[in-house]
Amino acid sequence: MERSADAPPHAGSLSSAANPPRRGAAAMRIRIVTFGLTIPVESYNAHAVQIAPEFTAWPGLLGKWWLSDTVSATFGGVYLFASRRDADRSRETGLFQGLFANPALKDITVQEYDVLDTATAITAPTTQTSALQETP
Repeated sequence: MERSADAPPHAGSLSSAANPPRRGAAAMRIRIVTFGLTIPVESYNAHAVQIAPEFTAWPGLLGKWWLSDTVSATFGGVYLFASRRDADRSRETGLFQGLFANPALKDITVQEYDVLDTATAITAPTTQTSALQETP
């Protein structure tokens, strides 16, 4: 389900394994952004490292995973927000809007999804589980 940044968000409910859905609770939101590059991959990697700290200022952003598939020349990110409101507010930031004005990026897609709460509660890692599985 592709949509532009100013399209209305989808309805639905999200939760995490650590926080099962509660009646009246704000739903988490997942966003997937993909794009191609008009610059060398090495230049993009350097730029990503430079701007990564700016994402930590987004209220409600629980995590961002940076995507790279050099075979298909697809790059982007997966974002997990604490609520739909947090995801909506992030689209108002200069950082998000700059994505569409950046000449180094092409064929940008933005998708947002709901999660199957019950199945995700079984399979999604929690902070405690991830810490236990880390190896030295």
